[in-house]
Parts: sequence; C-alpha cells; structure tokens
Amino acid sequence: MAIRLGQIAWPSVFGAFCAVVATLTYAIAGESTAAILVPPRGIEHVLHLTIRSDPASPLLARANGELVRAKLSLKLRISAHSQETNFFGMVPATVSEFDLAKGSDDQEIWRDGKCHHERGFPKITITAMDGSVTRGQEKLPVDARFRVIGLFLPRDEILPSRRMDGGTDNIGSFIASRTETKQSRLFMDLKLYILPCNITVAAERNR
Repeated sequence: MAIRLGQIAWPSVFGAFCAVVATLTYAIAGESTAAILVPPRGIEHVLHLTIRSDPASPLLARANGELVRAKLSLKLRISAHSQETNFFGMVPATVSEFDLAKGSDDQEIWRDGKCHHERGFPKITITAMDGSVTRGQEKLPVDARFRVIGLFLPRDEILPSRRMDGGTDNIGSFIASRTETKQSRLFMDLKLYILPCNITVAAERNR
C-alpha cells in the first residue's frame, strides 16, 4: 500500500534522529573525557652500579686470605635527551669500604628525575676511577682513565664497555653493561632500568 507524504509522522522521525545524535555525541564526549583523565604513559631511566674485581686481579695477589677492602670513586659522562628533559654532564659516584673479591652492593647512582617519552637509551661512559685498596698492611692506589685521542695512554686504562645480558628483577626491567680496567682488572657493572611512569599534563603541554 502506498503511503502518502502527508501520512508520515515527521515529529516522531525527527525525535528519533535527535536521540541518535545525542547518543553519539555523549559517547564521543565520554571517550574524550576518558582520554584526558588517563595520563599518557612514559618511561624513566635509573642507573645502578656494582664494582668487583676479576679473580685474577693483581690487587688480590698476596692477600693470603686477608680481606681486601676498597673505596673507589667514578666519573661517568651521561648524555640523555627526550622531549621532556635533557641531561648532559659528568656524574660522580662513590662506592665505599667493600670487599673487593665479593663485590659492592648494588646502588643507584643516577636517574632522569622526570617521566618522558621513550627516545632511545642514554649514552653512558665511565671516564675515570680513583681510590685505594687496602690489602693487609698495604694501601694500593687506583688510578684508571678512559683513553682520549691526542693524549698519552693512561697507566691503567678504562676499556670501552660491552653489553651484557639484561633481565628483570624486583626493581624492573634493565639492560646491563660491563666496563673493565686493563691493569687492575676491576669490573664496573651498570644496570640501566627502564621504568614505566605517567607523563604529567604540564610535560605534555611543554612538548
């Protein structure tokens, strides 16, 4: 049966159309509000250090079972850049009075300090190690340096770092590297943690 144009209930059709539009608008507004309320995810880098000796280190020679204690200070050059924060400079770290054969406790020596978008890993170089090792009645100096082009080779050279297996522990996921000294045979192990965090609204606006 044909329906004449005048027989269509236009107010009902218009009311239904408005209801659909209102539902869609509410859904879109709800999604936008949820996006605003949920902060974007980012990361923060945290660096940990441990030091120990190679069993064949000359610093352990003639110890005759005596405890060999060490106090060592490092200088690290760190370059870390992202949209939210930029860092470049020398970072000092001191590891005090530890058993050289067993190694030092794991300790935090640097962190970004601000949650940021992931932009690759920081570039980290250990440039110097100073300190002393006490072996019985002897006190032996430690003085190692990273090689610099154009300067004399250091008496005890800090070799380029090498990548180690990463993993996950009670702090979080990390990548690991080891740096060795050539003559004193010391190991400086770094763990760079990549920790998840929320980027603040202020940081997002400053992008």
